[in-house]
Amino acid sequence: MRKVESILRDKGLASFGDSLVNFLFSLAVTKSLGKPTGLRMDNRVLAEAVRRSRLRSFIPRRTDRKAAGDYAEAIIAYAWLKKIMTTDEFIEIIMSDIDKPVNAFKNLIEKILEDLTENADKDC
Repeated sequence: MRKVESILRDKGLASFGDSLVNFLFSLAVTKSLGKPTGLRMDNRVLAEAVRRSRLRSFIPRRTDRKAAGDYAEAIIAYAWLKKIMTTDEFIEIIMSDIDKPVNAFKNLIEKILEDLTENADKDC
């Protein structure tokens, strides 16, 4: 899917996605714990989520952890900016597996890819 590949190469999306992912994860943990929390998402978690998801088929074989994290951040940012998913939807998916962030972000990436596939003929 050409659109996914162009999203993944967008450094601006990856940069914005870094902040967005940290915000979404912090918000999910805050809601889960019932008290404000500010956390950073480790690229190891995002890279492993990418490796376990269908997104892996869109990226080069020997992609390092930093690049894999950037790819996850880019596609998450795109989905949020284009209103493919709402903040509440992101939080719901993350909270559904909050104790296993790799699984939570894998599920999030899979949902985004599913929605992108459904909207492939539309201009998201």
